[in-house]
Amino acid sequence: MNAKAHLEEAIALNPDFAEAYYKLGLLLKEQGDQEALEHFRKAVSLNAEYAEAECELAIALVAQKDFETARNHFLNALEINPNYADAYFHYALLLVELNDSEEAKNNFDKVTEINQNYAPAYFHKAKLLTNADDFEEARKNYETALDIDEKFTEAHYYMGKLLSGGVATDKEGTLIDRTNLPQAKEHYLRVLKINSGHTKALYNLADILSTEKNYDDAKKYLLNALEIDSSYSKAHYLLARVYAECGKSDKAKEHFQLSIEHFADNALAHFRLGVLLFEENEMEKAAEHLRQSVTIDSNHAEANFYLAMILRSDDDPSLAKKHFFRALDLDPDYALAYYELAHHSEKNGDLNEAKIHFQKATDIDQNFVKAYFNLARILTNPSEYDQAIRNFETALEIDPDFAECHYWFSKILISGEKLEADGTLIKKPDHERAERHLRKAIKINPKFYKAFYRLGLLLKDHEKYDDSFENLTKAIKINPKFAEAHYHLAVLLMDEDARKSLKTKTTEGPRGSPKKAKRTPAKRPAAGRKPPRNNKRTG
Repeated sequence: MNAKAHLEEAIALNPDFAEAYYKLGLLLKEQGDQEALEHFRKAVSLNAEYAEAECELAIALVAQKDFETARNHFLNALEINPNYADAYFHYALLLVELNDSEEAKNNFDKVTEINQNYAPAYFHKAKLLTNADDFEEARKNYETALDIDEKFTEAHYYMGKLLSGGVATDKEGTLIDRTNLPQAKEHYLRVLKINSGHTKALYNLADILSTEKNYDDAKKYLLNALEIDSSYSKAHYLLARVYAECGKSDKAKEHFQLSIEHFADNALAHFRLGVLLFEENEMEKAAEHLRQSVTIDSNHAEANFYLAMILRSDDDPSLAKKHFFRALDLDPDYALAYYELAHHSEKNGDLNEAKIHFQKATDIDQNFVKAYFNLARILTNPSEYDQAIRNFETALEIDPDFAECHYWFSKILISGEKLEADGTLIKKPDHERAERHLRKAIKINPKFYKAFYRLGLLLKDHEKYDDSFENLTKAIKINPKFAEAHYHLAVLLMDEDARKSLKTKTTEGPRGSPKKAKRTPAKRPAAGRKPPRNNKRTG
């Protein structure tokens, strides 16, 4: 006969044998047999002072989701035995289930008062300490649990999680970062030493490694986790991000898609996949995933932003605007969203709104060079002349090698239209300064044909015909299809004064002294070839 048979025989011989019912209940519990509950219930009915049976009955009732009845039996057990550590512990777990965290913590404290070596109580109390000002207390409780049991796998795991997100508050209530990734990694590695198949530890360790840009090791741990559990959506998602960082776009898309397959409502996976497709100019597919992302989680600022970026090129600019504003509602300091919204407003003819948004972008990010530049570029009213100048200057202070900014700055300096305080419109061009900026633009970008063209026009206006000719010619050489350059070069060549200057240039020596005509001996034509008909020298 086995133990079960002997206990059943004992009960048959003595139907009022409470201890036998209790022991049989424990045995059935170990075997996963639901009949355990009825045996605990029988033990309690036979002995009203049976604290252990009350506690086990309560635990069995918790498993059946009969929480209120379970609570009563825990309280019965504690009334019978006020020093019953196990009863306090399991009652505290029930209170956690009932979202009564404070009372749960009090009961975990009761456990450790009775038994200072009760590691699970320290562990579970630490898990409840989730506020920033609880950081130190949580850490101490995890440490105590691990001092008692150094192989306490879950304590190592959650200690790793605590140290990975290490936010705490000081005595004044100021948030401080207590993140300690090296220690967090050590705890995850301890978990894996005890249990190599702990998928969450594999994932979290990989997460730290990816933040450290150790992508090879991160990938190794993630592939290990997915080998154990191929449906682990978060692992697919993180692996996709690792592949994306390594420039392996196809692999990244594959694992983002797998993450979504195993968890359809993964808003982040939809978002990241959408961004990746956006960057690859697959706009239709990108829009599909970004729409999914904002449908699942409308509070994702970046998802709304990227969706707006796609929609602004569609036939419904108002919808794009809606998503830009949604992104800004969620993140009022989203400088890039203001910047792109400004471009959207400009494209749709609302320059005043564009100016406001470019300005807002610079207010948020005082080093946003393109926002200063584009704001200056559209400040075209004479009353805005000084403001435009200031913004061009700020942009070039941040980035002195911004060729396009030098070019556009020259344009406003050439026009020089300014409205005085009394409303008088005056021309205040600064051609000398404009020339410097154009030459700087060309120096930065020797292929900047528009800068050559603009400089050519400026020099023509100042009767520097030879230099004008040179710059207009360079503009055409760089871009032979530049119609305006061809036109103005033609105008230059038709100008009588310009022709004289150009002719003089070709006949003058280095110091302006007339060149002596130099005859070049005619070359003997190759055998079988006729000499060219026109063998004139140019002047």
